[in-house]
Amino acid sequence: MEEQREMEIDLGTLIWNFLRGLKKTWYLIPLLALLGGAFGYGKAAGFYVPMYQASASFTVLTGGTSEDTGSESYNFYYDSSTAGQMAKTFPYILGSNLLQEAILGALGVDALNGSISAKAVSDSNLITMTVTSSSPQDAKDILESAIKVYPDVARFVIGNTRFNMIDMPSVSSVPYNQPNYTRTVQKWALVGAAGAVLLIALFALLRKTIQKPEEIKTIMSLPCLGNIPEVRFKARGKQNHQEVSFFNSRIPQGFKESVMSLQVRLEREMGDRKAKVLLITSTVSSEGKSATALNLAYAFASHGKKVLLIDGDLRKQKLRSMMTEKQGKGLESVIKGNVPLEEALEQEERSSIWMLCGDKPASRIPKILNHKKMKELIDSCRETMDLILIDAPPCDLFEDAGILSEYADCILYLIRHDFVTKRRVLEGVSALEEGNAQLLGYAFNRVPVHRGGYGYYGYGRYGYGYYGYGKYGYGKYGYGEKKTQ
Repeated sequence: MEEQREMEIDLGTLIWNFLRGLKKTWYLIPLLALLGGAFGYGKAAGFYVPMYQASASFTVLTGGTSEDTGSESYNFYYDSSTAGQMAKTFPYILGSNLLQEAILGALGVDALNGSISAKAVSDSNLITMTVTSSSPQDAKDILESAIKVYPDVARFVIGNTRFNMIDMPSVSSVPYNQPNYTRTVQKWALVGAAGAVLLIALFALLRKTIQKPEEIKTIMSLPCLGNIPEVRFKARGKQNHQEVSFFNSRIPQGFKESVMSLQVRLEREMGDRKAKVLLITSTVSSEGKSATALNLAYAFASHGKKVLLIDGDLRKQKLRSMMTEKQGKGLESVIKGNVPLEEALEQEERSSIWMLCGDKPASRIPKILNHKKMKELIDSCRETMDLILIDAPPCDLFEDAGILSEYADCILYLIRHDFVTKRRVLEGVSALEEGNAQLLGYAFNRVPVHRGGYGYYGYGRYGYGYYGYGKYGYGKYGYGEKKTQ
């Protein structure tokens, strides 16, 4: 039953994925339409062979020997009883080898540059003969020869015949199959555009990234601790300051309140466990892990907490650049003994948070993180700080997050909306569960508010409502009934 639910297609999500794909790859529609039109034009022009038709209309009269004179003269007449037979046999005689050889002999050629067809009016002796050829002259010559030799060939099938010409053989100087390039281009352009739409629809159908908290519930029982809306900036002239920080005046109030809500949840969960060290990680990079760690540090500091923010992502070391342009020392320098911990610790002026963040990537990272001084460093900071936040690397590619989790009390797992698959998230969470730190839950990051405004993913269903202070908020796993560990 659960597998059947898993296979069901969420129509709303499918439409959302299609519109998202359309927004990102809209250019495919005019591009494939242009390519389709060009292909159609090239196909029509490249394979086009002008063809000409020569035609003639006549009636066919049958005849017999005159008995009055006893001579070998013939009387030709129209017999309605044989008209139907004639209409059926005439086309077959045209395709016979005997007629073909007779025409070749009359023309003095080895092969016919054209094809012969005939159309007989039902129950009559009216015939229209048509010759199609790439040469207008050949079409006319073949037609005239066919009319000339046909009676001799047909004599063995339907007896003596004679043609009474109604429309003499004629041929047009203009090809009958002139292509309509405009219509052809339009048709193939439409095919190309339809192909692009189908590709986008296929993208929407096959996309398996996590887009709703309900999808997490199908693979693990971690509670959703909060939903952080996506922040989009609009460029104003040459200014394009895009710092996702509490101190950026262009940050929406909804973003700040979502982070504050998450901070309240974390403070209560960690307070119940008397925990001081929180590790923040994600599955892959670009999920907003560092920005979330920084803003959570600001949120805790605004509540009077003495907060230390440690950049544990030694492979990138970009957290410092989000706070200051000054150079500084981080974990690597302290562990290697290049600088004492007291000198490496810095306090940011605008927020009063403490930071231990390097300014360049480190080398031989597992050796640094497994060093005995690492535990001593964390234990020393526990004595002087109210809270320690460790911005850890993603746990999908490296073991760094797993090593750092040995020094932490709790873990917050960050999942970016519509970015990673359930399988990869499950693998990342499973790897962290092997350590001593307790997984408090996950935060859903960069949730698009325009998918329903704050009523759907913000303060409504997944904000302060359904997944905020509701079912997984102050209720089942929040301040009310507590989840059994």
